[in-house]
Parts: sequence; structure tokens; C-alpha cells
Amino acid sequence: METVHHGRALRAWRLFASRLLWCVPLAGFLSFASPATGAAAFPVKPVRIVVPFPVSGPTDIRGTSRMTRTYKLIAEHAPPAISDTLARLTAQAIRADATHGAILERQPGGMTTRGAAAVARASADGHTLLLASNATIVISPQYLTDVGYEPVRDFVLVAPLVTMPFVLMVNSRVPVDRPREFVAWLKVRPGEVNYGSSGGGSTGHLAAEFFRRIAGVDIVHVSYNGGLAALNGIAVNQISFMFAALPLALPYVTSEHVRALGIAGSRRATSLPDLPTLAESGVRGLEIEGWFAVFAPARSPQTAVAWLAERIVPAIDDPAVQRRLVALGLEPVTEQRAQFATRIHSETERWAPMLRTSRPVAPEPAS
Repeated sequence: METVHHGRALRAWRLFASRLLWCVPLAGFLSFASPATGAAAFPVKPVRIVVPFPVSGPTDIRGTSRMTRTYKLIAEHAPPAISDTLARLTAQAIRADATHGAILERQPGGMTTRGAAAVARASADGHTLLLASNATIVISPQYLTDVGYEPVRDFVLVAPLVTMPFVLMVNSRVPVDRPREFVAWLKVRPGEVNYGSSGGGSTGHLAAEFFRRIAGVDIVHVSYNGGLAALNGIAVNQISFMFAALPLALPYVTSEHVRALGIAGSRRATSLPDLPTLAESGVRGLEIEGWFAVFAPARSPQTAVAWLAERIVPAIDDPAVQRRLVALGLEPVTEQRAQFATRIHSETERWAPMLRTSRPVAPEPAS
């Protein structure tokens, strides 16, 4: 648990945040459940921000005796944990005006569902927040069973933060340079080509499954324990490709071991302007990206939600902060809160059928 102490003026916060990012690794659905009305003073105690993601980045894999030389190289250049960077950014935005400060509380487990379920059960007074991704809100509730919360019923959207492009990465031994060539190469090798992901039910897994259906190819999924492990799988020729989150892929797009073929989204990434989207390259219909946003328990007071949004959104809009987010491979959200809530609803409707049919099969009970 990390306590963020008493705040300073907003101007001082902005200077601090710009430095921090370098050193720290539909009516009913419009804003999810409607916040409760009321004009009680806020905040009256520290704001608790639950971070449902595990500690990640290079530090948790260095030191293992089973790392290859390539894996060590990849680990040493791994980006800071995006969830940690965004959690600290959110906390600093709140503490700038909050007498009582803010607390970061890590609750990993269950593909981020453990922490989300805890926030769903928390007191709806605006003092407990959830840093969530599309995996938490859209994917896991459809892919897993019994996650302990229902996003539309249990959360209110406070502030969207960033989107996260995904990039098609292939092993450098694959003899193609363009997505359409890659599809043709896969079609003559049905069932022979492996692809990797950071785990079943991850955004990268979902992207590859959409790709499989759109391209009409027969490919085999290999689930790794994290994106770094999957990227290493490409480098050592265990798998032929993956859809990697851009913050992970960005340091390696010019590597001798892997090759970037295209962005799996509707627009090019600001940090990789010369890399076309898959649609531009002739593979249309695959538009998927990750995102992060801040949520509160449903029925949190409207005054509290507004107070929080009025601090968090300007922090993301700060030009210095935006430049550093882009440098990490992220895209600061430009949509208003209502627009972003509509987007979440659309993604859920689009992805739910495939996620449900892709659920892990439960083992047969012993007779």
C-alpha cells in the first residue's frame, strides 16, 4: 500500500507529473450506473485507488535461471508498468486539491477481477476508485464465469485516461513484409502456425481470434505468462506472431528478432506514424485496442464523481503529460466521458459473443 501525502497547488502538480512519468516505471449506460445526487462535502477522508494489476515490468523476471540471452535483453528494455504509471498520475491529480490525500492499494488476481469485485462491494461514497482496463470491464466479465461484479450495474465511469494500440508482431524468419502477404502465408499452413498472447482472455488473445476469423486462417494459440514472455517466444522461434500492446512492442520494432507489420486499430499510432494500420494494408475489419479508465462504485454521489473528474481529466490533458504518455506508446483519450461510456457499451456488444464461445472449458468432475 502506498500513501500519497497532502497536496500542493495544481501548477506544482503539473510540474511534478511531467517528471514523474519519466521516472515511474444508451441512456442507461451513458455513464454506467447513474451517480447519486447530493451535495455533501467531498473528500472527507483519503481517496483509495485500487490497482487490480500485478507488479509488472522487468523486475519480476530478472534473476530467474531459465532466461535466455534474448529474454534478458528484452527484459532490460521493458517499459515501466503502465498501470503503475497511470495509478500514480491519478493519485497525484487528486492529491493536488485533496486535504486528505490519496492511497494506492494493489489487489491483483483473477485477471484483475479480484480488485474490481472489491471496489464493486465498497461504500459508494466516492472515496474508493478502481483503475481498470478494457480487460477488467469488457473482456473478463464475458470470458470468465462468476467474476463477482457486473460492470453496467456496479460501476460509474469517472474519467477515461488513455487508449493502448496493439501491433501485429511476427518472427523475423517469417518471409513476409506486409499483412496481406502474411495472411497468404498462413493460409497455406493450416494448423501449423502458433501465435502467442500474454494469457487467455487478454486483449492480445482477443485480437488474434478476431484476426483468425476475419482472415479465415487456422492458427494455434499458445498462452504465456505475460507479454514479455510471449515476445521472447517470438524472438526464440517458439511462436510465429502475436498482437502486442504498443508500450511493450515499441522498444523492439527495429529488433533483428521481430518485425512489426501493422497497427490493429482504426488509426496509426502517434508514436509510430510510419507504421500503417492493418486496414490500410488490405486486412480490414480488425479494429481493437486496449484502454484504461477510472471507475467508482455505482451510486457514488454525483458531486464526488464530478470533483474527481475535474481533477483527473485536466491532468491527462496537460501537454507535458500527454507527450510522455505518447512516448510510452499510449494515446491520451480525447473523448468526453459520455462518449467513452458509449464506446465501452459498443465494445461489449461486439466482443461478447466471441468471448463467451472462447471461454475455457471447465474440467469434468471426477466420477
